[in-house]
Amino acid sequence: MMRYHPLTILFHIYNLVKNSAFIAILLFVVNRESDLWLFEYGRYAFLAIILWRFIYIILSWFFEQYHWKNQAFHMRKGIFVKTSSTIPFSRVQNVTKKTTVFHKLFGLTSLSLDTTMEGEGESIYFAVVSKQHADFLVDLVQEAAKEKKTTQEEDIRQSEIDSVQGAVEHEEGHPQKNECVIHFTADKKDLIKASFTSLSFLAIIPISFVVYDYLQSFLPGEDEMEGVFQTVVGSVWLIVTIVASALVIAVGFGVIRTFIRYGNFRISSDNRHIYIDKGVLDESYFAIEKRKVQGLEITQSLMKRIFGLAEVKIISSTSRPEGGNEQADINSLYPFLPVKEAYRLIEEILPEYRSDAELNKLPTISLWVKLLEPSWLWIVSTIALVYFKPDFFQIQQIWWIVIIVLFCLVVLQRVLDYKHTKYAVIDDQVQWWNGGLSTKMFMTKRKNMIGMTYSQTKLQGYFGVASLTAMNRSTPVRVEVINDIPFSFALQMETWYLNRSKEIEITGK
Repeated sequence: MMRYHPLTILFHIYNLVKNSAFIAILLFVVNRESDLWLFEYGRYAFLAIILWRFIYIILSWFFEQYHWKNQAFHMRKGIFVKTSSTIPFSRVQNVTKKTTVFHKLFGLTSLSLDTTMEGEGESIYFAVVSKQHADFLVDLVQEAAKEKKTTQEEDIRQSEIDSVQGAVEHEEGHPQKNECVIHFTADKKDLIKASFTSLSFLAIIPISFVVYDYLQSFLPGEDEMEGVFQTVVGSVWLIVTIVASALVIAVGFGVIRTFIRYGNFRISSDNRHIYIDKGVLDESYFAIEKRKVQGLEITQSLMKRIFGLAEVKIISSTSRPEGGNEQADINSLYPFLPVKEAYRLIEEILPEYRSDAELNKLPTISLWVKLLEPSWLWIVSTIALVYFKPDFFQIQQIWWIVIIVLFCLVVLQRVLDYKHTKYAVIDDQVQWWNGGLSTKMFMTKRKNMIGMTYSQTKLQGYFGVASLTAMNRSTPVRVEVINDIPFSFALQMETWYLNRSKEIEITGK
């Protein structure tokens, strides 16, 4: 059995300090003079929790161990309640490496081995590991994958039972026999557009409030501040200068934040894998085997729709490692792609997925179903507003205006959902768009689906429409729903899905 890298202790302490800094400032700086029981006892509770976490971090390094044997990782975790787990190499789906500023100081990295197994501790996470040891562990998985694929029959059977394998290498460890092609790199124009689309510049607002609370005791008194305020209000040039300065600072902050997070963003691939690199201060590296992609998702928020951008995400059947610090968007093919660029990337990286399908629109009768379906959110909100009759912003009788506005928003959302909902089936591929103010497209292959059902409410049955639910192979199982499609298409989809059994029989021969 081997212990984790000794600097794992320092890394966890570093994260503890970083994650606790805001609460510490709130308790011991901003409200240091407060006698309120919440802050007074909160300080003692905070110190007790920090002390316990500090002791736990040190003890866990001595008790938690790992080793590999018989093509499997064997993990031991826990201090008081000890658990042991065995994770076969064949269950590793993909590998993620992330190098933060902390890791760069010591020439180290972190390693996540994502698996298809569910439950706590069923994926492997090395918070701190040397780059050489990380490459060695990846090679272990890679060699096991090659042994498993000695024959085509084993490869196909392995795919059907979802014994997913992943084998990735760092940049210098990419396969030499497969030429790596760069499909997309984020330039300055893309990053600036991303900073506005993500509204990252708004993050400066809460930071400004925290700074103001901290500096309030050093600022002049209320009388002097009122005089300064009157001076500013009385001068148009001062107002323009302050507003312009605030905008420049906010936009600059957002651009810098976006450059740090998405700088050096690159999407590349070879014959077997898709690679995603990103980050300036904190670098991350993600790779997944192409044949293990379970589906694709394209999302557009309201801001992205205004700028004509979209985000393409890879759907994979992995569970995130316990204690891992990877971002949720690590499997995203860049969150701010132009729509045409997104389709181009799909065709280049995964040519088996067709993005040129002619999508069918919902019939007009579906719009009436969406409009007649009761909105429980609006009903409950209306009852609460009528009962309490609140006065927002000291404006009397404003509650009935809020009711009308909420009703209009519900109607707008449903009309947009009707307009944006489209669907198509091409051979063994299904895809559909749906959504209101924000939209989402789901695309998958029949072989990657583990279930499909259709249902009808009484209202849908009266108008001859139905809801279709598709369950995709993922961890946890991914469920996608499209509402108010023609009932005939739902029956057609049932037949289409049942033909999956014929594919399995043919493939298994």
